[in-house]
Amino acid sequence: MIKKLLLGLLFFASFEVFSQNRLSENAEMSLITVAPGDELYSGFGHSALLVEDQSKGLSVVFNYGTFDFETPGFYMKFVRGKLDYMLSAGRLSYLVNSAKAEKRSVIQQKLNLTLEQKNRIYNFLLENIKPENRFYQYDFFFDNCSTRFRDLLEDVLGEGLVWEREAEGYTFREFLDIYLEDKPWQDFGIDLVLGQPTDALADKRNEMFLPDLLMLHFDKATYNDKPIVDDKIIIYEAEEEEASVGFQILPEYITWFLCLFGIFLSIRHHKSKLSDVWFNKLLFVITGLVGCLIFFLWFLSDHVATVNNWNIIWAFPLNVILAFLLFKKPAKKWHTVFYAIFGIAQFMVLGFFYTLPQAMHSAVLPIVLYFAFKSFNLLYRTKKMNT
Repeated sequence: MIKKLLLGLLFFASFEVFSQNRLSENAEMSLITVAPGDELYSGFGHSALLVEDQSKGLSVVFNYGTFDFETPGFYMKFVRGKLDYMLSAGRLSYLVNSAKAEKRSVIQQKLNLTLEQKNRIYNFLLENIKPENRFYQYDFFFDNCSTRFRDLLEDVLGEGLVWEREAEGYTFREFLDIYLEDKPWQDFGIDLVLGQPTDALADKRNEMFLPDLLMLHFDKATYNDKPIVDDKIIIYEAEEEEASVGFQILPEYITWFLCLFGIFLSIRHHKSKLSDVWFNKLLFVITGLVGCLIFFLWFLSDHVATVNNWNIIWAFPLNVILAFLLFKKPAKKWHTVFYAIFGIAQFMVLGFFYTLPQAMHSAVLPIVLYFAFKSFNLLYRTKKMNT
């Protein structure tokens, strides 16, 4: 979403605009698509609907991508998937100026609709923007600023509407990877918390959660064999910036370093008695905290895409506690049992890493490799820890 839009669009462009509940023959309706921006919150683009009626002095943009920063418990509700988004309205100039400031292109698709269809859509939006109706529980994949307009058009046009364009054939996670290609750390973090549902193949309807894809499907859509889009206008075209070619530290570099450094410490421990306990404790605490977040989003939030997260096999929530209970002399029987079970689980993940029902980020592989190695290394060392 656009930053200024997130800070809050005007709910009403003017009293006169919304006192009109009937459009004239001259009314036009357009899908507005704002290209992805550089920031994470704007990295997937934005959709809005423009309603214009010059004979009534009407020009208003309806937008389902806003929320109230003053909501009590804002951050906790956001994390738990309980934050209400809202329908708001403002002027096109406000949206375009915001997009220009962030160097994001703005594209308008004028829709080929009958006056009755336009009025049905307009009246729905007027009803929906009332204080008692404008809030809805946002879902990034299935109920957002783009899918709302897809659903609205389907409701109004019915079976006569045909989405002619074929699906891209990507999973939800693969779409995210494409859009986050220049944000490797954000991509890594998002990959960690999104579970198996994210690896489902997105059909042509579901891929419209992305504003770009919604726009492309509108381009090809027909109603009773006639194109839905009557005209396509580039309101503002941002200049393409050259991609940065500088060196970038990727998550894979860090995790491979940790893996190799940990193995090195283990070898040194064996040869020179250099303790690697602090390293293992730190790694257990970090992965345990990641596991606690995964557990929270899986079982204590309303997010659909964060359930059944296979990363919990290595990012085990109890690692936070186990960090202070393991690696001690004398080793106890349950230490041996834990190392055996944990090690077997890591080896299984390694063996099926690229065929698991959930695609894991490549930076996870070195962590799993180290845990597999370390579990059996410690299993062997427990015999000596008691002497």
